[in-house]
Amino acid sequence: MPPAVSGELTNKCRKANPTANECESLTCVFRESNLMDGTAVNKEKTRTFLDNYVREHPVWSPAIEHAKAACLGPVELKPQGIHLNCPIYDIMHCIFASMIKNATPAQWSSTSECQGYRSFAAACPYCPADCFAAQVPIGSCNACLSLPRSP
Repeated sequence: MPPAVSGELTNKCRKANPTANECESLTCVFRESNLMDGTAVNKEKTRTFLDNYVREHPVWSPAIEHAKAACLGPVELKPQGIHLNCPIYDIMHCIFASMIKNATPAQWSSTSECQGYRSFAAACPYCPADCFAAQVPIGSCNACLSLPRSP
């Protein structure tokens, strides 16, 4: 998948705060991309940003349209992972998952390595240890409740 944000911008945010967690890093990228209104994500500007991405990468149009509908609608997203109170993370997680799940078969390489990644992504088995924290709402992390828990 072609990157939506330049490596230069990502590096700028990392250098500005080398100890930033993922939420803080994404907030910096959104702020530097002018996709924020204060502390809130500007969904209209984010839709425009995604429209520009499609102009450069038209093959991603169906996946982006799905992502805009699913992730940038009027209803706030439920927490999408381990970063609570981080709507930017929720939106990015939703967009990225939508792009993977709605990519056309032609967008996936037919190599065995890529097929393995595709199967992994389709199953959404990723579940970091932090997902088991008591404050993380049920259903926020992919497949967390189906994994065995250890004391």
